[in-house]
Amino acid sequence: MCDACSRPIRCDIIYKEKGKMSSFLYIAGGVLVSFAVTVIITLLRRYRRTHYEIPARDVSKGHRWCKTEMFSRPTYCNVSGESIIHGAFCDSCGICIEARLIKQANKTFPCKSLASKEDTVKHVWIHGNLPLCSRCCICNEACGVLPQLSGFRCCWCMRCVHENCKSKLSVDCDLGRYKTMIVPPNCIQLKWVGFKGRKHLVVGNVRQPLIKDWSPVIIVGNRKSGNNDGEHILQTFRGIFNPAQVLDLHDLKPECGLEWCHLLPDVKCRVLVCGGDGSIGWVLSAIDNLKLKNPPYVGVLPLGTGNDLSRVLGWGIGYTGDVDVTHILDQLQHAQPVQLDRWKVEVVKETPFGLPRRKKVLVMNAYASIGVDALLAFNFHRDRKRQPFLFSSRMINKFWYFTYGTKDVMERECKNLHKKIKVELDGVPITLPELEGVVVLNINSWAAGCQPWSLGGGGDGTESKFNDGVLEVMGVYSSFHMAQMQVGLADPLRLGRARKVKILLQNGSAPVQVDGEPWEQKPGEITITFHNQATMLADLNK
Repeated sequence: MCDACSRPIRCDIIYKEKGKMSSFLYIAGGVLVSFAVTVIITLLRRYRRTHYEIPARDVSKGHRWCKTEMFSRPTYCNVSGESIIHGAFCDSCGICIEARLIKQANKTFPCKSLASKEDTVKHVWIHGNLPLCSRCCICNEACGVLPQLSGFRCCWCMRCVHENCKSKLSVDCDLGRYKTMIVPPNCIQLKWVGFKGRKHLVVGNVRQPLIKDWSPVIIVGNRKSGNNDGEHILQTFRGIFNPAQVLDLHDLKPECGLEWCHLLPDVKCRVLVCGGDGSIGWVLSAIDNLKLKNPPYVGVLPLGTGNDLSRVLGWGIGYTGDVDVTHILDQLQHAQPVQLDRWKVEVVKETPFGLPRRKKVLVMNAYASIGVDALLAFNFHRDRKRQPFLFSSRMINKFWYFTYGTKDVMERECKNLHKKIKVELDGVPITLPELEGVVVLNINSWAAGCQPWSLGGGGDGTESKFNDGVLEVMGVYSSFHMAQMQVGLADPLRLGRARKVKILLQNGSAPVQVDGEPWEQKPGEITITFHNQATMLADLNK
């Protein structure tokens, strides 16, 4: 009853109002929780985009085994001592064993440590299976030549020694001839990160060692590159360097390798990219995105098909099969820093009904093209994506390019390209003759080694340079004309040099490529302007 009016209180109304309030609070609570979860996920994603980790293997769990069907030299098992033809080897420390003895080897032999709490680096001696023609660092006599496990090799300094001579060496290791490139394990601190069930080791802190002219080398490459030659090369580098310095782009982003530059802000690091022009561009873009205060020098170990950027920097035309990694490191020690122009490519696609135009922004390091040159790259990438097993080596890839070029000689898919496009150099329109392609060059190497701007005496005598802030623009009459230029039987159609290039595509679509990455372009506008310069390492002795 209500005391004021002596009327009975309607309990059903009270319960109904309370129910409405409870429903409101339940909905409001759900909205707040959902909002909080969304904010947390957004912050975590943003953190992961700006913070990267250098993964480190937990060596207490055993070695990093690589199985092989046949060893390339006479090999003896480090557990049983018997001669073996196939089995497994650790690509970090180099011990070799029969596959059935992996568990026993993990318990018996410690692997090369990525980090340690010692004041100095100690030798890590591996018994037997020395490289061919090895010599003892003490007596200079042949070492490891007996048909058994004989001799010792340190997996840090790579010195070889007889068993009787080993006592004459200090227990401390100076890291050998590549000590200025190696991050010593006693300078690294590891830490565990992640949640329960997903915890893993990463490099937490790095200090600079007392080594003169120390400039660590970070190896980044894709184990699938170069008909899987990349895997062999990464394995070899893990055996020479600290394994934490070697990162596989098949599993990680290049930003993870560049985290070394954050951990060592006062040290000039060097990055060796094992791959083609596309991998180099990926790493250079990652350096741009991270806005590093002390960006690294970038060297190249070419594993792609064309490797035009590698050619102009003096790193060679490419490697296949067995690669002498020590020769590459010797080149790297004497390489000099040079500046490489990089160009911003803005692609604006036309849209109907006056809708906002869509823009795509790319960065060019070597060259870009529209027409027949891009068509060959487009066909190559399309078919390799469908049937990758048919593109298994550099030689086979070049055969496919030859096939596509021969096919286009008959079909001429880019005929009358000059009627579809308009070209402006520094704002000045260019009158185009009948042609099938236009190529914009930043470097004087194109189509796997052709130097078009130098053909026929170099035209007006201007030299093509990769650091002068100027682009060279040439025309291509046909795919047959491309083949003639590659063997020096024809000159390019030199359209001019410019600091800004604009190509307007009208009346249909055309193939376009930037640094070997092709696509089919609809009507629109392509503008190429200066972006920045990257510091590359060039072998100026070549």
